[in-house]
Amino acid sequence: MKPVKIEIRLRQIAWPSPPVDLRARVLSAVPVTSPAVSWSDRVWFSRAWRLAAVAVVLVAVAIEYVSGPTRPPAPAVSARAAAEASVIEETARQAGLSPEQAAALARRAVAVEENARSGAGFGGIALDDFDFGGEPR
Repeated sequence: MKPVKIEIRLRQIAWPSPPVDLRARVLSAVPVTSPAVSWSDRVWFSRAWRLAAVAVVLVAVAIEYVSGPTRPPAPAVSARAAAEASVIEETARQAGLSPEQAAALARRAVAVEENARSGAGFGGIALDDFDFGGEPR
């Protein structure tokens, strides 16, 4: 007998049905209700939720991009202020300060000069705007 004929005969054999009491026992052991689906499964397997999450991320990135830089660009330092800063830094180094401290002192001097030049020394109000008893300054 060839293997093909054996396979055909095996496929034609009718399987016996299980006894009635075995069938009743198996069906009684199976829970009738399906398990509840948790919210995280609903979110993870829902196409709408996943698309909404991607859309939220894209909107957040777009808002960050459109909002521009968080810090305004630093104003250009004049040549005079840069020369004074280098002199201050060199003098501070000669006085015995560390290079970091000397650089910080020079940056502070430039910042003070810029504030004085812009008139923002006292909350943005320049003293030239006040009248001091009618006397010319």
